[in-house]
Amino acid sequence: MKRIIVGQIMHESSSLSRTPTLESNFRQTLIWFEGKNVFDLSTIGMRDFLTGIMEKGQELQLDISPCFCTFASPSGKISAKCFDTLKQKFFSNIDESVPIDGFCLALHGAGVSEADPDVEGNLLEEIRHRYGSNLPIIVTLDPHANITSKMIQNADLLLPSKLYPHTDTYETGQKASCLMQQILTGDINPVMKVKKLPLLIPLNKGCTEEFPMEEVLKKCLECENTPGVLYCSFAQGFPYSDIEECGASVVVITDGDTELAETLSQQLADWIFQRRKDFISDGLTVQQGVDKAQELINKGAKLIVMNEISDNPGAGTPGDGTYLLRELLNRNLPGTCAGVLIDPETAALASKAGAGSYISLKLGGKTDEYHGKPIELENVYVKSICDGKYNLLSPMTHGQPVNYGTTVRLQKGNIDIIVGSQGFQTMDDGVFTLLGIDVRQYNIVAVKSAQHFKAYFKHLADHIISVDPPGISSGNLHQLPLKHIKHPIYPLDETEM
Repeated sequence: MKRIIVGQIMHESSSLSRTPTLESNFRQTLIWFEGKNVFDLSTIGMRDFLTGIMEKGQELQLDISPCFCTFASPSGKISAKCFDTLKQKFFSNIDESVPIDGFCLALHGAGVSEADPDVEGNLLEEIRHRYGSNLPIIVTLDPHANITSKMIQNADLLLPSKLYPHTDTYETGQKASCLMQQILTGDINPVMKVKKLPLLIPLNKGCTEEFPMEEVLKKCLECENTPGVLYCSFAQGFPYSDIEECGASVVVITDGDTELAETLSQQLADWIFQRRKDFISDGLTVQQGVDKAQELINKGAKLIVMNEISDNPGAGTPGDGTYLLRELLNRNLPGTCAGVLIDPETAALASKAGAGSYISLKLGGKTDEYHGKPIELENVYVKSICDGKYNLLSPMTHGQPVNYGTTVRLQKGNIDIIVGSQGFQTMDDGVFTLLGIDVRQYNIVAVKSAQHFKAYFKHLADHIISVDPPGISSGNLHQLPLKHIKHPIYPLDETEM
């Protein structure tokens, strides 16, 4: 049997966040497995890149040898000390006494550390240095990967998943194992071409079930159906990483046909860039969004989900933005709930006071000046308290452990407010249920997320309204303090392109 080293270091880093990512951030997500314990991901029922790699690899009679797996919710740059620890855990759990035939890894592609702006490229370069240039290395990537030259140079194949929300991660992992098995048997001789585009795409324009990304996905699938093509994907990039090699990329993999890979990748890149204006953000202001929600309620809408693009913990924001919540409190519309606002100070205060008590507080707005000022409230009722732990109900990474830490349900007027202690974007109604809220009984449910919430809530909501107040994951890229991205690039240099 061919022995394949598998592992995962997964982090989407926002250079705009003031909160560095530490080892504790990785450990608190409850995804930190070493050696054979990595197989526990399957035991808990997760469906993601790595479980797809492992389970398909075993089915194909590959000797799957896991080394290390960890994940941290998106946040600021990974500290240099933390990155050193992650690499040490990765390599120390590889048994080098047994021959290695390849690496099949689940990485993100938008990892940034204080020591190196290219986390994935750094790791892959060290694998090459330690184990040589002949071993095949296949890497699955998040579709928000900023694919770098170092990643291209040190991996044989890069497989960004295609869908956003990311509901195809398990299948992408399976594809990686299939390609590995075919390489090792000599059935294929893959060639990869990556075309970088001078294009930044905000998260709120990336949903592959909506225009324009729905059309891009169709073109990728058409390309993939071309004889000789093994894989085709469009990596949207992650502008909030703010590194020189930020931006979108087209990936085409063929079976030994370099010219075909070159032609198709260039054609697809040109087709996308010609439509660059379609990716301009169109989020509403908070006032416009709540006005629209109120109008829909007056017309009989039953459940409206309002998502806050610009304070999305899934893009590394603090999650304590107050712009939308302040407007909802001012309107005081019946049947409104909002969550999860990340404010450990308030969660601790409410938890200490206990369920059934009334407290006064300054809610949110404690991390930076971008996401609004704290909301001063008196006589706020503490309805319920929980530990903030459950497993994702969403079809995206279904079964993944979630840990908001101490989490409380507060009530002020007609508004239910969920406040957590640890950052994670709202992807389903699991945390609402923990605190006794049935979202189906509400008129408005406000969440902090750009797209991932749709994988679950689209089946529940009558309407979805996206609002984009100030914040470090705003779709309005012009307003962000981006300093390191290579220019010219669209839309920052629109007049030059």
